[in-house]
Amino acid sequence: MITDDQIESDLDWLRTSADDIGAAKENAVRTERMTKHIKALEMKQHAGLPANAQEREAMASNLYLNAIESEAKAAGEYERMKSLREAAAMRIEAWRTMSSNYRSMKI
Repeated sequence: MITDDQIESDLDWLRTSADDIGAAKENAVRTERMTKHIKALEMKQHAGLPANAQEREAMASNLYLNAIESEAKAAGEYERMKSLREAAAMRIEAWRTMSSNYRSMKI
C-alpha cells in the first residue's frame, strides 16, 4: 500500500528536483561537447598525419579517455535523476488509481 507520507515525499521531490535535473542535463551536454573539443585538440597535435591517423592518436590519448569517462558519468547521473522522477510520478499515479478504486468501493 502506498502511504500518504510517501506521496507527500514524492510530490516534494518532484517540486524540488527540477533544478537538479536541469543541472545534470547541462553537465551531460557540456561533457559531451568537451569530449569532442578534446578530440579536436588532440587531433590538432598530430596535424602532419592523415585525418584517420590524427583521429586514432586523439582517441588513444589519456585526455580523451578521461573526457569519455566524465561524459559517461554525467549521462549516468542525468538518467538516474530522470528515472527517479519518473518513478515518483508513477507512484503518485498508482496512488491516485488506488484511491479512486477505494472511494468507488465505499459508495
